[in-house]
Amino acid sequence: MSRPSLVSAVLAYNLKVWIAGLAAALFVPLSLVALAVDLLLRPADALSARVLAASARMEAVLDVHGALTDVRVVEPPTG
Repeated sequence: MSRPSLVSAVLAYNLKVWIAGLAAALFVPLSLVALAVDLLLRPADALSARVLAASARMEAVLDVHGALTDVRVVEPPTG
């Protein structure tokens, strides 16, 4: 790997990890609030499931490790 592509890969990795950390800092409390709302106001886990699915989609989009991993997001069937 050439120096410019190595620098680019490391910088892209660091940016993705930083964004993933911000997303985690957002999704952890959001998932707990969604759980509380579901437990108090809804008979099903609709809001919690949507928050978890959004978190999974975010991880798939960021794809922090790129070609080193094979990440597939499978949406649960609705209905």
